[in-house]
Order: sequence, then C-alpha cells, then structure tokens
Amino acid sequence: MRLSDDNLRGRTVISSDGLAIGEISTLFLDSEAWRVESLQVRLRKEIADRLGADRSMFHAGALEIPIRMIHSVGDAVVLSVEVDGLRQVLPGASESTPAH
Repeated sequence: MRLSDDNLRGRTVISSDGLAIGEISTLFLDSEAWRVESLQVRLRKEIADRLGADRSMFHAGALEIPIRMIHSVGDAVVLSVEVDGLRQVLPGASESTPAH
C-alpha cells in the first residue's frame, strides 16, 4: 500500500489494548535512509492525562511514537503497545534499549 503524508495525517491511532489514543499530526523522516522514523500523535485529552503528557487548555498533548511501536497501518494505525507502554517514549523518559 502506498501512502502519502496527506493520507496519514488525521488517521486515528489505536493502542494494542484497543483504545483510540489520538490522531497522526506529523511524520518524521530519516533524511539519510529516506524512511519514516516516527509519527507525532496529537493525543486525546484523557490519554494525555493518563500518560502525564504535557498539554494545556489551548494545545493538545502530543507524543512522538517510533515506527518500531507500529503494528499495522490501514484505516487506522494500530500500535504494538498498550497505552501505558507509551510512557517510555514521553519526553524525559529513559529507554532501556536504543531505538532502531
């Protein structure tokens, strides 16, 4: 399946435990390999609160999710991790394994 950033932007992102966590807002590319490296997801209010993601009254919480956490892409993007597993990619969280 061939997709463009216009096709992906706005698609719902669903965690592996079946919760809609938000929508894709941005794609980040690796300029050397010319491949998608990560997705920025505009989080739903309740998910941002659950994860402790920064948000304000006027700005939705956002989270950059590496491609390694994506299980499939179709009408929605399905992650391979549960909502609480996303805490490891919050800014300031330390990861035990390097991202590839």
